[in-house]
Amino acid sequence: MIDTPPVLAVTDAQVLANLCDGTVLVVRSGQTEKEAAIKAKDLLAKSKAKILGVVLNNKPVRKDDYYYSSYYGTE
Repeated sequence: MIDTPPVLAVTDAQVLANLCDGTVLVVRSGQTEKEAAIKAKDLLAKSKAKILGVVLNNKPVRKDDYYYSSYYGTE
């Protein structure tokens, strides 16, 4: 695994991304603007990065966001 500086800050991520087997773009909830995330994805794609997906980091979690069920019907 290689962790790079932000895609929009310097070109390190773009240069290294096309040398890796896959790339995961990490965006911060409530801080990364939608347009910035799209631009970062476009820059990675132009550098021939194999984008595997996106991780949304620091998403606030509320208690009612959780859902639990028992797969076997026992608790």
